[in-house]
Amino acid sequence: MDRNGFLVPVSEDAYKVLDLVKTDQHRASELMASLSREEQISLVSYQATRDPKRAQDLLFLLNDDNSKEIVEGLGDRSLFRIMKAQSSAHIGVLSLVDPQRVQSILDLDQELFSAKGITDPQTAYHWMVSFLEEEEAEFAQVLKHLDMRVVASALQDKIVKPGAALTETQKEEESAFPADFMAKLDRGELKPDDLEVTDEEATDILTEIYLVNPGYFNELVSLMIREEDLKARTAEEALARIHQQVGDMSEITEEADDMFVPLEE
Repeated sequence: MDRNGFLVPVSEDAYKVLDLVKTDQHRASELMASLSREEQISLVSYQATRDPKRAQDLLFLLNDDNSKEIVEGLGDRSLFRIMKAQSSAHIGVLSLVDPQRVQSILDLDQELFSAKGITDPQTAYHWMVSFLEEEEAEFAQVLKHLDMRVVASALQDKIVKPGAALTETQKEEESAFPADFMAKLDRGELKPDDLEVTDEEATDILTEIYLVNPGYFNELVSLMIREEDLKARTAEEALARIHQQVGDMSEITEEADDMFVPLEE
């Protein structure tokens, strides 16, 4: 569905909402509710290109049901701008987004995917930390619709492999995972406590994944330890999906650098 077909010129009342949202939330909510659905969608889309954080504020002027209807009418580019602007913390709008759209929205992040189909693990990790802020049920739904290779690339370097501190010669002999570890993995019995992870947030993400879907957790760990370089992901699949969604990416998310706030060490 071409969601951009809903766009109409921003009306005078819609502009008033932008003025009131800073000074009179109650009046802004009333005026926002009086707009037609097409006007509401156009206003949020308009604001998403100028101040994505305030675009999210517009959505929260209405109840969740009405806001979800507006989000359904927004294009993926508008939703990407809003989510990217909030991704340093809790992405409040995520609960309004159909989980099946999340991956196509992430596909617009040029910091996450290069034109060659390479995944940046730090950006993938950044998104996963933000998703962790969601309620368990919401996190489970988002996880279900994410490309597992993206999730794996975010966490692969966070797992400490046996023999990491050994010399190269020693690594060749001793760096394989222990037999009991691999047996648990093959039986689908692996748990987060069986992993040694470099930081607490990565442990939290892996634990949450295990809690919402133990089978997914085992499959994810298997992918991380058995595939050497997840950064060079399945480029053909990734680029085919991206081109199917958006076509030419050259004009997409030029403002991403300004919206991106790195995680604190």
